[in-house]
Amino acid sequence: MQFTHVDDAATRFEARLSLVAGAVDGLVFLSYLFQIDQSTYYAATILFKLCLLFLRGRQVTEAARTSVPFLYVLLLAEVTSAAINEVEFISTIRIIVFCINLFVSLNFVSTNYWRGLFLSTLANAATYLALVETGNIAVVFGRYLYFSQSHPNLGAEIFFGGAFAALLVKAPRLSLLALPLFFIPAFLMQGRAAELGILFIGGMLVSQLLSRVGQFTRLALVIFVCIGLLLIILNSDVSGWVAKLLLLDDAYRGEGTGASGRGQYWANAIETWLNNPVFGAGSDYYIRLGTTEPHSFFLYPLAFYGFMGIVALSAFMQRFLAVMLYGHSIYLLPFAPMLAFNDRFVNLNVYPTILFLYVFYQYSRAKKPERLLTPVKQLDRLSSPTSTHYL
Repeated sequence: MQFTHVDDAATRFEARLSLVAGAVDGLVFLSYLFQIDQSTYYAATILFKLCLLFLRGRQVTEAARTSVPFLYVLLLAEVTSAAINEVEFISTIRIIVFCINLFVSLNFVSTNYWRGLFLSTLANAATYLALVETGNIAVVFGRYLYFSQSHPNLGAEIFFGGAFAALLVKAPRLSLLALPLFFIPAFLMQGRAAELGILFIGGMLVSQLLSRVGQFTRLALVIFVCIGLLLIILNSDVSGWVAKLLLLDDAYRGEGTGASGRGQYWANAIETWLNNPVFGAGSDYYIRLGTTEPHSFFLYPLAFYGFMGIVALSAFMQRFLAVMLYGHSIYLLPFAPMLAFNDRFVNLNVYPTILFLYVFYQYSRAKKPERLLTPVKQLDRLSSPTSTHYL
């Protein structure tokens, strides 16, 4: 009994450390709010998490070890491409710091980590909405900026990260109530990819809640919602709502703008890759060559590292696809619009970090062939009232 007590105490201590690590990662908004230098902030938080790792006193987790092949190939691609293309040293340092941060954070990923991230992002949302209400957030062409006039896409990505964490905290009722606090700032900042991802997360949370009520009550609620939606469709301009939500009629970001210019961004990235097929143009090429960034998760490694980028991307996508087959494809779907449209590949921002954390963690937990699930079984698992599959 004494050993059990010690083990329980150790488990509780590790859970608290995970909660703190998640909260620290979510407090990144303070660096923008108080205009703290990003290099200084991330250096401090990584050192802090290293201290937490030392306090935990155990070997690195399987999730962290699972990330090593990808991180190794990524670092090799960065160093090789940087040497050939004479990339600015600071650009290479950013990639190295990303790898260190990801490896360290993977040692804390658990339900409590997501709870810490969720709570920090709630504080972020409350602060942001309060500043919007008092007129302390700048607006450019009808689009609210993030703290200290930072780019709105960055803020929308952070709130998407909070919404995704809400999906994993095992409290669907609380998460669903909190979701508008993440959606409204993303809407104000016109982060359409984040909006779509948050709406999808909301649907998943509703599904979890419905699984907890009786079959008759569930059927009645579904019928009530369907009737309500039908009445809305028949008595309102739904197309106008969709156009407003996705800014389809916006002069700068609507139809006819090539997905806000992303068509041209993608074309430029593909051209850069074709001109540098083996080693890429380097991780700072858009600055050095005076062109645009790729604005696509899949085009970044190609333009950055050429063939080596394909190897690095494949190392991650192998884990990504395996996690889908192991029964988590439903939980990866909110990332779809972010992967396609947002300007991130490897970056210290909350997104895309949470994507890597989730994929490597789930891969480390579900590598056995018997864990393979068909899409139908995944939906059954999602709606099961006793499911812990989304942890």
